[in-house]
Amino acid sequence: MRRKLIILPILLVLTAYSVLAANFYVSSEPIKKDIFISEVAQFNVTIANMLGIPDVYTLSTQDPLWNLLTNQVQVPANSVKSFILEIYPGANIDIKPHAFTVKIKSSMTGDFSQELFLVNVRPYDPVFGEYRPSIQFGVTIDKEIDPRKKVPVEVYTRNRNALDIGELIIAVDGTLFSDEIKTTLGPLEEKRTEYLFEIDPLQEPGLYSLDVKIKVKNVTISRSTQNYEVIAYSTITMDSVEKTFLFKTTETITLENLGNTEKIKKVNLVMPWTKRIFTNSEPDYKTARADGETSLQWEITIKPQEFTEITVTTNYRIPIFIIILIIVIIVLYYVLRSPVVITKEALISGSREEGVEHLKIRLFVKNRSRKTVENVTVFDRVPGIAEFVKKKVLGTLYPEKITKQEKKGTLIKWNLENLEPFEERIITYEIKSKLKIIGNISLPTASVRFIDNNKEKRMYSQRVVVTN
Repeated sequence: MRRKLIILPILLVLTAYSVLAANFYVSSEPIKKDIFISEVAQFNVTIANMLGIPDVYTLSTQDPLWNLLTNQVQVPANSVKSFILEIYPGANIDIKPHAFTVKIKSSMTGDFSQELFLVNVRPYDPVFGEYRPSIQFGVTIDKEIDPRKKVPVEVYTRNRNALDIGELIIAVDGTLFSDEIKTTLGPLEEKRTEYLFEIDPLQEPGLYSLDVKIKVKNVTISRSTQNYEVIAYSTITMDSVEKTFLFKTTETITLENLGNTEKIKKVNLVMPWTKRIFTNSEPDYKTARADGETSLQWEITIKPQEFTEITVTTNYRIPIFIIILIIVIIVLYYVLRSPVVITKEALISGSREEGVEHLKIRLFVKNRSRKTVENVTVFDRVPGIAEFVKKKVLGTLYPEKITKQEKKGTLIKWNLENLEPFEERIITYEIKSKLKIIGNISLPTASVRFIDNNKEKRMYSQRVVVTN
């Protein structure tokens, strides 16, 4: 009796004990501290994470008589998390009040604190009788998981006493997968088994938790919580289809992200400048130069399981159309132009000091086609203020007809009959002014009449202005 009176005040102090570490705060309150040897003690534990990043806290005890069903807890940055800590007694524990220490350690900083717990073990186990299952239990999972592969989970169990466990249930409860596995564990038997689980290959990258329990007769004997990370991956496929029609080429580049995370993909398409000036794309491209070659470049952001297209269009239609149009115009010009042309020029003869009196006129008649032109007749007119000088000059053709008109001056006519292909004739004559002219002299146009394709046609020269 005296012994109990001494222990009781100490236990009351221990149950109210809490610890403040450098970067986190831990407190606990008992939920169920009086248990039979077959039962589990429960405490409400609160951890306050004062770091600016998430942290995982590991719970452990050095006391071999006690087993923790919760061994890891993740607490977000600058947050407080409460959870129920379940503790069950070992097979060789005494029937009496017990006080033991639980160590809580930060995975990020390595800081730790210790929390004291009081549990009173009462006699009689109504489920298992004389032997309570005592199982050493551990769970191993890779810290980084590739969602495209099966996830291996290794479960270790060892029966610490002579109890023959007929059916042992391994309850796997994870964020991404879960299962309930039935097995057996004989007296003092040890097992190490790997189980494979499949998850969604497109699972979003991040930190996830896995909770594994072992149960005997629907009683949780042990529990392990592990954290793992689903890694990010991205597989970009690229396909190109090219279509050409009437000097226009369209290339469609299709990019597809088969991964689980967003990816920025650079696409380069080598192209010379002669082709590049006729090329545009959707989306717009930038030019990049490497190894002496210039290429079109795009930076495309592709979300998981999405695809995007780059359309590159090279269009030669406009320049080809312009070239064809120029060729057509040139061909039409040579086809439709007059085969015979006439030009006129005037030269001043004699002194210019007191005015112009004599002019020498030249008419150039040319056949610029590859065929003979027939019935060629040339006409020119002398203004009324001047008169035609009648004289024959060696090497030039004399007019066939000279007609004077009172108001229009003198009309002169030459008959050339035929002009051979590319032949040119020069007609020269002189006119004399009735008075000396001071200033500019404007002469009327000359004309040529001929037969082309059985049709009579007429062409005119330019108007000539003589400056004195």
